[in-house]
Amino acid sequence: MTQNTTTHTNRPRLQDIFILGFAFFATYFGAGNLIFPPQLGLNSGTEFIAGLSGLTLSGIFLPIFTLIVIGLNGDVHAITDRVGKYTYNVLLAALMIVCTFVSIPRTAATAIQLGIQGNIPAAPFIPLVILYFVISYFFVADPNNVMDRMGKYLTPLLALILVVIAIAGVVSPLGTPVDPAVPNPFVNAFLGGYNTGDVLVSFIMAAVFIQSIRSKGYQTIKQRNTCLIYCGIVAFVLLFVIYGSLLYMGACVSGDYPQTIGRAELLVAIISRFGSAVMIPMGVAVVLACLTTAIGQVAAVAQFTSGFSRKASYKKMAILCSCLSALTALLGVDGIVTYVGWVYSISYPPCLALLVLGVLAKVTPNNGACKGAVYLVTLYALIEALPFLSDLAIAKAIVAATPLSAYGFGWVVPFIAGYITGALIGAVAGKRSDATAQA
Repeated sequence: MTQNTTTHTNRPRLQDIFILGFAFFATYFGAGNLIFPPQLGLNSGTEFIAGLSGLTLSGIFLPIFTLIVIGLNGDVHAITDRVGKYTYNVLLAALMIVCTFVSIPRTAATAIQLGIQGNIPAAPFIPLVILYFVISYFFVADPNNVMDRMGKYLTPLLALILVVIAIAGVVSPLGTPVDPAVPNPFVNAFLGGYNTGDVLVSFIMAAVFIQSIRSKGYQTIKQRNTCLIYCGIVAFVLLFVIYGSLLYMGACVSGDYPQTIGRAELLVAIISRFGSAVMIPMGVAVVLACLTTAIGQVAAVAQFTSGFSRKASYKKMAILCSCLSALTALLGVDGIVTYVGWVYSISYPPCLALLVLGVLAKVTPNNGACKGAVYLVTLYALIEALPFLSDLAIAKAIVAATPLSAYGFGWVVPFIAGYITGALIGAVAGKRSDATAQA
């Protein structure tokens, strides 16, 4: 496939919107996204509408809004450069490490253990890991057509399977919801969506998403952003339909299973109610959900790392990333989560801080405000989640004393304090600089 260099002067073509929108959806929708909505529905019971509202806000709107904010600002550089010259490289390097050694290998382990071995217990793990990354590389090899290939071939099948199961679960309810098991289903589901990490996906994938739009011929900022927004809407609708139906199915069986049931176990229990014939399509959906996420992230890692050296070509970096991720995948899902689960807790707050700064870009008085906000939020994230440091008594005391920390929003107060303090310091430094220049 060759790059489409046609320049578009009108609205984006419907075909482009759907192909790229489907690809965007698939990149966000990993196996974890398939498993957690039923659990939130189980918690929400009769108040599943409140639960869906919370999940929609944090698990769908926030990640897509982040992507659009990045696009409207131009790229991630436009936001990070106000914090510091090397902030972009440090941030993206950290996220690419997370991709290579956490999220990508986790997709492989989940796809094989849940999607394949769940149907064929005797299926060999190591050969399947190798095959998984060979297939991933096939789709990643051409950087200009990664999203195009996914949107044309893999995602429609994934979406079709999930939508059919979703319709079946809504048209023929699996049971009757009971009273919610949590005090506030909205807050519970909101925090559940907040902890998915999909905002990180927006930062990781922004360059790939924007490149895929440009490869379709949308070269001007207005054309690119218009296409980006339309694609975001397509991804939003697909995520809402699938999340909503899975959450509703979880609510319908809220009187049948204990709240302590595992997420994967609950999903299998729900699907088994449709009959054993549905287990195979669901296994295919799990594999596709994992594979599409891995493809997008391998492409992002290769695109980022290949920019550091002429010898480090895109294809070489894609192969290296695939090999490292494959080796890590051999640890299995539980092993991966055990040794790197804290990485997400550290990465997420600074990314949310950058998102807010992107929204406030036009009203932020100076770069000092950006520096103060991100630096203080990063420091708080390290105190809250970095192994060994977070175990110290003083670190626990700081986190406990920080407002909203119990709800997962402990970073908000450090952001505000850092933003205001940094703005004041930046204003004073600016006046001194002006005075020196005049002298």
